[in-house]
Amino acid sequence: MKALIFDLDGTLWDSSKPVAECWQAVGQKLLGPTFHLSQAEARAQMGKTMDEIAASFAPKWYSPEEIAKLGKAFFQAENTYLADHPGILFPGVKETLAELKAHYDLYIVSNCQAGYIETFLPLVPPSTFKGHMCFDDTKKAKCFTILALMERYKIKEALYIGDTSRDEEASMGAGIGFIHAAYGFGAAKNPRGKLSQFAELPNLLLSLGF
Repeated sequence: MKALIFDLDGTLWDSSKPVAECWQAVGQKLLGPTFHLSQAEARAQMGKTMDEIAASFAPKWYSPEEIAKLGKAFFQAENTYLADHPGILFPGVKETLAELKAHYDLYIVSNCQAGYIETFLPLVPPSTFKGHMCFDDTKKAKCFTILALMERYKIKEALYIGDTSRDEEASMGAGIGFIHAAYGFGAAKNPRGKLSQFAELPNLLLSLGF
């Protein structure tokens, strides 16, 4: 069966509000009371690797070890907070995934820490996705994580659905087609297809002959 591999943030859900709340609380505790992070600023971080996010928060004089320790504190707190304050599914996600599952194997690949995807999964039926993989699993760029997932699950033919140019580049690097979730957080240059809302995906796949 053909596979659809999904990005998470900006594609399936928007967790920027609870993430901003959590990161601000952690930042004020570890970096001082003047640390401030808006929802828009949190959203701008999404899609980056854990290392990149941690480095953007850390003072310039922090060593790599201190940056890693800071990032660990942020991401552990994030997983705990999201378990009780999850993000919001984009309109039509649950219903459309149920429709797609009858014709495709569904997966998630995200540039996130271990445990983050697990805070999303309770929002959809347990059997919706056959598997997932994240940056924490490979410690490599997203294209390599996509390829690792495809190898693990013996996927021969797939499309990647994401919302940013980095997702598009990762798809190209993995040698698979890209569909742009244009309602999300970023832009794309030359996707195979574009979604103005998630519910358009089944018809778009049909038009692409996939």
